[in-house]
Amino acid sequence: MKLLNIILVLSAFGVPALAQPVITPVNFLNTDEPERMCQGYIDDQYGLNYMAFLQPTGGAVMRIDKSNHDHYKYIFCDRPFNRLLIFSLDEYGGERVPAGVKEYGRQIPPITFRTDDSLSTVTPPYPQRDSMGCFSSPVDVVVSSKHGYFEPAEDYVYVLDQGNLRVVKLSYNSENDSLIWVDTFGEQYLDMPTAIDYADYNESNYDNHDIYVTDGVLSKVFRFSAKGDYEADFGSWGYGLAHIGYPTGIAMAPYSVEPNSFYISDSRNHRVVKYHSESTGPIYVERRYIFSRHALPDGMLYIKGVDVDTYGNVYVIDNFNDCITVLSSALDESLLTYTRQPESFDRPNDIYIDNNEMTVFERWGEYTGINSFVIQQGSPKAAASAQLPIRFYLYQNYPNPFNSSTIIKFDLPVPGEVLMTVYNILGQKVIDLENSHLPAGTHYIHWDGRNASRARISSGVYFYRIEAGNYESVKKLLLLK
Repeated sequence: MKLLNIILVLSAFGVPALAQPVITPVNFLNTDEPERMCQGYIDDQYGLNYMAFLQPTGGAVMRIDKSNHDHYKYIFCDRPFNRLLIFSLDEYGGERVPAGVKEYGRQIPPITFRTDDSLSTVTPPYPQRDSMGCFSSPVDVVVSSKHGYFEPAEDYVYVLDQGNLRVVKLSYNSENDSLIWVDTFGEQYLDMPTAIDYADYNESNYDNHDIYVTDGVLSKVFRFSAKGDYEADFGSWGYGLAHIGYPTGIAMAPYSVEPNSFYISDSRNHRVVKYHSESTGPIYVERRYIFSRHALPDGMLYIKGVDVDTYGNVYVIDNFNDCITVLSSALDESLLTYTRQPESFDRPNDIYIDNNEMTVFERWGEYTGINSFVIQQGSPKAAASAQLPIRFYLYQNYPNPFNSSTIIKFDLPVPGEVLMTVYNILGQKVIDLENSHLPAGTHYIHWDGRNASRARISSGVYFYRIEAGNYESVKKLLLLK
């Protein structure tokens, strides 16, 4: 426990400079052409022009742990049609197979507008078609996924509903594969919300995490609790957050790399700014990186989405030049300018990085749409560390149910003491499967269905629980004979 805390504290003092990352496109459609999720693929699978849309904005990825595979959901904000598009894929043995596409919230929305210091809403007399209610110009989306995987029981999807000046909080029902409207917040504070991100402070208590929202007109950053309660805002209209003119993207740095730091892309001033902010207390500027100015039409925004990889490198979308610029975590140098080859990006709008995978959401077209990439560090030493998990996570055992033996898998981002215990349905301890100091990495425990006395136990429902540092998780398994 003490060793684990020491490692986390040491990481707060910064990360040494690393070689530039290596970005490799992933063909997650398992086809030769097209390699991206795009209209051409949708036409082939679902019929001509099915689900076509024109102006995608923000995006996010949910990774859900199934009993024998990983399930991915690529969430795409479709602003003109006031909806989310969700592309589902199943991964078996490292290969992903498309599993369908759905839309949520495509309805005529209520119209919210500001009069003086108050909000007025006009709601059209149309019945709601699903549990999503109504969107009006959704521009960004983020998922909590605190442990690397999206847990339907405790994680949420947050949609930035720009037209209604609010954040919409959604849960996911895995039984019927549906998003469920939970709550909204921010209506009385936001004026022109532009980007959203989730702040994970590496705590097991979900309520201690935060939601950050940028506002372009107010030049502010708002901080809400994960429950939706207003906590603080920084900057003010007419003056703005320090060094920020019109924020278009926000990204929280991984807690294990740059704790309590976040980055904002500022299109008006052609720069990215690094800030420091803890869950309570003031915010202050750490550093900024200024891009070369281009002769653009007045008011055009070209510095768009921003995100941070597991090494602390900062990825910035250049919408005008159809590329991604990779900056060091300290914003003191440009490491790489990446344009997807052999085809270039087509007006990329947002970027979403999860573990070592980067997803780019660009203008939808016949051959352009959702891109997927693997990020590896350039140096051999760092490339080896790229295989280490970045978060604690306990997987579902496999097989489940089982009749003779099963495998329990878990991830440790740092070395530490690990206790793995099996309990019966009455809460009585059956056996300690692990109670030792383990190195960082992915670990597997084999259990043959015996108790601490090496006697075989009876059929039934059991629970296995892990404690590692501040991380705790419990999952259910079924033994059948």
